[in-house]
Amino acid sequence: MNGLAATKRIVAALGAIIGLIIVGVTQFDQIVASVYVYLGAASLERIMGGPLPRNLWSIVLLNIIIVSSFLFLVPMRIHGSWKAHGAYLGFMVSLFSEMFGFPLTVYFLSGAGYAYFEPQFVGYVFAYGHLIGSPVVIAGLFLLYKGWKEVFYARNDVMVNSGIYRVIRHPQYLGLLLVTLGQFLVWPTIPTAILWPILVALYYWQAKKEEAVLSEKFGAAFREYASKTPMLLPRIKFPRVFKAVSP
Repeated sequence: MNGLAATKRIVAALGAIIGLIIVGVTQFDQIVASVYVYLGAASLERIMGGPLPRNLWSIVLLNIIIVSSFLFLVPMRIHGSWKAHGAYLGFMVSLFSEMFGFPLTVYFLSGAGYAYFEPQFVGYVFAYGHLIGSPVVIAGLFLLYKGWKEVFYARNDVMVNSGIYRVIRHPQYLGLLLVTLGQFLVWPTIPTAILWPILVALYYWQAKKEEAVLSEKFGAAFREYASKTPMLLPRIKFPRVFKAVSP
């Protein structure tokens, strides 16, 4: 039974890594596309002249499966984060439905000026969205991987406080929030603008719930660790500048 459980765990981990790689490569390609625009290798005016993707529902489904796979396969410290994960999945469904299915937000905001607003939105995506949002997504994927690596190799009776967990207590939750924030910056929509703050609240609540379990399990050792390590945002240390004092 232990051998079977270990095999399932390894297969799930490999699936999670494959999902992370696919998403990361996609984001890198988006950055390259925007760089081509800035270097003049691709004409922004020509790109803006093309319509947004529509009715590509098979691509919508494929993207949802790929992006969501690592969410459910990446191991977390404790189980029970399905409410937050469900909201994350809802975010991705909404995002890709508008990205490849039907651009509801663009249509809603443009009104009578749809023919004018659509190319402006396309211009934003290629000139700014990819360059700003995709690096944020990649940073989130990096945090997810670093957190996954520590949790995957830890035994159930060991408190995870090494590697990236020395910098922040919940790198995977921060990673998931950065992934969704980056996707929103690439392709902003009204539903995702509403959902992202809800995601922040849900993952913060999940982090507090997780810490209550860890505090009960590991006692003073976890409380000492928590007192020294930030929860979600790492501390940024600025070098001190000493000014000479005149006598």
